[in-house]
Amino acid sequence: MPSSALNQWIIDRLPRLQRFGTHCASHSTQPAPTQNTIAEETLHGYVMLISDHFQGYCRDLYSESVQLCANIAPLSIQPTIQVQFLKGLAIDSGNPTVQNIRKDFERFGFRLELGKADPANVPRITDLDLLNRWRNHVAHQNATAPTQPAVLTSTDVQGWQNSCDGLAISLDDIMKQELTRILGAAPW
Repeated sequence: MPSSALNQWIIDRLPRLQRFGTHCASHSTQPAPTQNTIAEETLHGYVMLISDHFQGYCRDLYSESVQLCANIAPLSIQPTIQVQFLKGLAIDSGNPTVQNIRKDFERFGFRLELGKADPANVPRITDLDLLNRWRNHVAHQNATAPTQPAVLTSTDVQGWQNSCDGLAISLDDIMKQELTRILGAAPW
């Protein structure tokens, strides 16, 4: 059984992204032209949505994990635990990079090694990095686009979405294992 955060990803976030991806693919069979067009803007929106939803998933999983840990403490100290765990989260103010995710989730007292958890995560991590580079390019309206890929396509962006899906499932499994160790029972 997955976490509530992963359920939300599977039932709500992913279908919404898939609908938008289908829309992008149907309106953009060619690589986006260099001048601003509706197809290019739509692909840029898709990049932003994927990053946003994956960041939201990471934050949801983290918050759910914090609550489970706080729940085993005496009631009087639960607010203190929650405040300390939630203070200064990297995923609250930064992109959902592997470094930011690691920084936050390692507060649970383990080394987060997404690449070692599943061999399929290695290319997914590369895709997440590319997604974040393009996200920053779009969000900050940088004049120079990232060099990889040189031209943004719907296929590239859909691949990044698939990689985020795989990373979400992997992170959920990692947290289930770590919380089972911490709590002494499976959290979900």
